[in-house]
Amino acid sequence: MAVKIEHLSLKRGNRLLIKDLSVSLEKSESLLLTGPNGVGKTTLIRSIAGFIQPEAGSITLNLAPDSTKTASDQAELIHYIGHKNGIRTSLTVLENLEFWCEFYGSDQPLNPVIKSHNLSSLIHIPAGYLSAGQKRRLSLAKLALIKKPLWLLDEPTVSLDELSAKLVADAANQHLNAGGILIAATHIPLAIPFTRTIELKNLGRDQFKTTEWEELI
Repeated sequence: MAVKIEHLSLKRGNRLLIKDLSVSLEKSESLLLTGPNGVGKTTLIRSIAGFIQPEAGSITLNLAPDSTKTASDQAELIHYIGHKNGIRTSLTVLENLEFWCEFYGSDQPLNPVIKSHNLSSLIHIPAGYLSAGQKRRLSLAKLALIKKPLWLLDEPTVSLDELSAKLVADAANQHLNAGGILIAATHIPLAIPFTRTIELKNLGRDQFKTTEWEELI
């Protein structure tokens, strides 16, 4: 299982955000993306998820034991949590959870996830009435309900209190210990021992610098 990025360049509109980026991850490895707003963190994550086509270079996902899997099949093995929570506001908390389980074919018990995400008192409330933090906790519950090898998390702890942020870190560490791969973009420190860190910068200066774990070419 691996994610391989080679000589990747990405644009947003006419603006070049990322140029000639190469990095690879294997099972149980993680990548932290940092840097100020507007330097391409979200664009990079969305590109890995398959929502944005690269200007140059390539992104190769090998997430399934069956090497004949198509790009569409690989996409089904990704958990993408972006700025939007991806919940149905007209459905209750419980109905959202039940929908995800049915849609993804998960038989994961709901009660432990409801309890661990502090949703027990909210299960019959329409999701549209939840606070920003409650909506985020509901969205993140998908990570526990449906097992997927690659997590792409864009500012996962936004709107969360300290206890809920710790829940995210604990879940991410369990995912990595089970052999999963994690790529996260955040301004807020997470209690996760990231394998690699890339600090993206505005082009025109040095575009990125890396930690000692890997040299990027």
